[in-house]
Amino acid sequence: MSVWLDRALRLVGELLPAALLAVVLVVVTANVVARSILSLPFYAAHDIALIAFAGTVWFGLVGAAVAGQLFGVAYFVGLLPPGLQRPARVLAQLLVIAIAIAVIHAARAQIATSRFSTFLTLGWPKWIVSAGLLASMVLVVLVSLRAILAEFAPARQQQGDRGA
Repeated sequence: MSVWLDRALRLVGELLPAALLAVVLVVVTANVVARSILSLPFYAAHDIALIAFAGTVWFGLVGAAVAGQLFGVAYFVGLLPPGLQRPARVLAQLLVIAIAIAVIHAARAQIATSRFSTFLTLGWPKWIVSAGLLASMVLVVLVSLRAILAEFAPARQQQGDRGA
């Protein structure tokens, strides 16, 4: 598969969630220090932490998909007889795609209905959380499609070797 795409998916699925989790930790800590020790309000802390945490979860799903760890499918497929493992892996990826498409549809509906609501302290539109969900599900679909193609790649390579 494509090396640049692998790197991009790893960046989005591993580095971005880690960075967003760091934002959550820094903002929540700063909020506790500001309120408890300095007696100062940090009004935007809740909104920033909410957005960063949602991004951690949404893009962390991409990382889990890249690592083949969505929903523990690899464990249960490994319990099947060898002849059933490939069809089960493909079926599992198709189910992941179906679920992701349903979530994409729901995220689009959320974006459409929350166009005018904003985070109180930041003034940012609330649909950005749903846009992150939509983007992550598109990437999960991409990862699942690549996994399905990878299931059949060795078979195509073997057939090509036989024809030579």
